[in-house]
Amino acid sequence: MDIVPSATWVPYGGFSSSVVADSRFAYPLPPGVPSQVAAVLMCAGITVYSPLRVYAAERAQKVAIVGVGGLGHLAIQFAHALGCDVTAISSSPEKKDQALVFGADRFIDSNDQGSLRQVEFGFDLLMCTASAGVNWGSLLMTLKKKGRLVLLGFPDVALNSTDLVAHEISITGSFLGNRATMREMLGFAQSQGISPEVELMPMPHVNEAFQRLKENKARYRIVLVNESAGGADEGG
Repeated sequence: MDIVPSATWVPYGGFSSSVVADSRFAYPLPPGVPSQVAAVLMCAGITVYSPLRVYAAERAQKVAIVGVGGLGHLAIQFAHALGCDVTAISSSPEKKDQALVFGADRFIDSNDQGSLRQVEFGFDLLMCTASAGVNWGSLLMTLKKKGRLVLLGFPDVALNSTDLVAHEISITGSFLGNRATMREMLGFAQSQGISPEVELMPMPHVNEAFQRLKENKARYRIVLVNESAGGADEGG
């Protein structure tokens, strides 16, 4: 398998059929949450929920989610459920209808400079889930004075320091969350009906799954499934 060259980090046991875990980091799943949903929520879900909970949940804020993908489609759902005014920004206009179904109040094509200019100084919080192809100059202009940019992916960032200082913009990175936030996120997702869009694929098709990711064809998370000893499938 071509796992290691395709992964971001070395997959220490990530593709095993079983694992021994520290009980402090094992979470009972809420009733009715299947393993393939929990697998995505406990990675992508906690990644987007943590910064939204910290920066946007205390009062209704205008939030823009950059990127409608594995992270972005969940960020839209969580932001909507937290009572935010949500704008989805994507370079893929064909994702507009789905973004609105996920809970976005509006959609902006990031290649449409006219539409971006119409929302200049419009957002309290800008969450970037994209990993490439970001026009930082145009995006920063959509933040209000003292607004905040949160980076969730790992894009190369090029910023105009004049705009950054003059508008008193904060830039923050966010990575996963603690145990209490994980439990809170799982309960909140269940109560609000938040669920990832998942494609199930059998574990032997792992290389095909990676190819779909490379070609940006996954909608929006792929969960690999192991065949259990009894013949039933379990989310991996």
